[in-house]
Amino acid sequence: MSIIPQAFHFHLQKLSKTEKFLVAYSGGVDSHVLLHLCSQLKNSPSGFEQSFSAVYIDHGLSQHSNKWGKHCQHICFELDIPLTIIEVDARPKNGQSPEASARTARYQAFSQLLRNNECLLTAQHLDDQAETLLLQLLRGSGTKGLSAMPRVKPFSKGYLCRPILDYKKQDILDYARQHQLQWIEDESNQQQRFDRNYLRQTILPLLEERWPAVKENFAKSAEVLAESQLLLDDIADSDLQSLFFVNHNGDIEYDKILLEPTVKLLDANDDNNLECRHDQARLNNLLRQWIHINHLPMPSKKILEQIVKTVLLAGEDAMPLVSWKRDAIRCEIRRYQNKLYLLDVSMSYQNPVNSMSSQKDKTVPAADITLMQNQTVFLNKTNTYLRLSSTVEKGINKGFDRQMLISKTINVRFRQGGERYRQTPDSHSRLLKHWFQKQSIPPWEREHMPLIYWGDELIQVGHHIVNFSLINEGSGDRLRIIWQRTEELHENKLNSR
Repeated sequence: MSIIPQAFHFHLQKLSKTEKFLVAYSGGVDSHVLLHLCSQLKNSPSGFEQSFSAVYIDHGLSQHSNKWGKHCQHICFELDIPLTIIEVDARPKNGQSPEASARTARYQAFSQLLRNNECLLTAQHLDDQAETLLLQLLRGSGTKGLSAMPRVKPFSKGYLCRPILDYKKQDILDYARQHQLQWIEDESNQQQRFDRNYLRQTILPLLEERWPAVKENFAKSAEVLAESQLLLDDIADSDLQSLFFVNHNGDIEYDKILLEPTVKLLDANDDNNLECRHDQARLNNLLRQWIHINHLPMPSKKILEQIVKTVLLAGEDAMPLVSWKRDAIRCEIRRYQNKLYLLDVSMSYQNPVNSMSSQKDKTVPAADITLMQNQTVFLNKTNTYLRLSSTVEKGINKGFDRQMLISKTINVRFRQGGERYRQTPDSHSRLLKHWFQKQSIPPWEREHMPLIYWGDELIQVGHHIVNFSLINEGSGDRLRIIWQRTEELHENKLNSR
């Protein structure tokens, strides 16, 4: 099937709210054809209201990556399309494949570039779709994985679109030769140690000899499965609405669901009953959707069975745990006080060097820490940071009185057991253990929460103030002790540029 610019235009017209298209351009033939199609729309006599720009991601994994970036600059200059070059660290983390590491780094960079009402265009084609379906089959994926790649989906603040997904690789090569395009060849595409390359160069050609339409049929199956998945998602979303935990501020915490109503979906007394098997399938569907909306990797069917048997159906006083791992992401499901918790605990198994630290910032071990004003302190293995800052900066009218707070050393410690606190100087001291229980803070989170001491007095736990003797709600100079995740600080720095 020949690539027709008018048909390509039709796909982009469906994205009527899009104000700008960002083309993921690697310099290879697929993305070069995509970029060339965009340039034709840009310069067409009928005009095209939306603007185009391109981005080249330098993974740093090849000795030629810098040369490829210069090639991309040259092509974009000829086509009069602005180009952004971004260098990323795509080195695999522990347990992560090189393909997954590069993909994760690439899409993180894309997501930071994309703004509201903008759309990322990528050059996946029909052969890629067939390879993805086959890879997912070999991994034992369910309907969500076998749905392969959608043509359009929400991404970051905008959308991701694959406008040449209907075309085969040969169609793309024919177009490139017809228009005498110049492209680069990544030597890693020939290395069959990568699963996708092995399927592309060895398995799919054999299948095509026997079934010439195998790629088209795989793509059709992916579309049918995607339709089925939409219905399953609707059912799961409906089931989940009444199960999410709502905190005291009225906010939904999507990584927590209520245990009792979840268990009620399952009749655990008769494994051979047809209705029970239906309930089990419905519960599995709900759990998969819960994991999916939290952007975590899907567990295997065996792990899903363990979640039901050892976590949902455990004794009332038990605190069971089921974990699984995909690439560098490690997940856990736990239960505590009638709630199920879905956790990304990847950082608990790493001790990264934080690249955002400066001379004023420091990374510290889990021991006594002195907290100084306007200094960001990164806490090892917790992926969090502490900062002492003025409430005026945040527009907040409540905080610690500055003069009183800085009159003593502010130390940060971590829980050892037996800690006590007083809400006011005249009140009796209380065990911190009881405060944790009252706040419904699970035991596995307590050891990672920083304890902030003013001299010998415990005044704050994490972001919760427990001693109110230093609080100043009126006028005057006030300070806050901020405890947040490190990625939130990273996002704030990016947004301020």
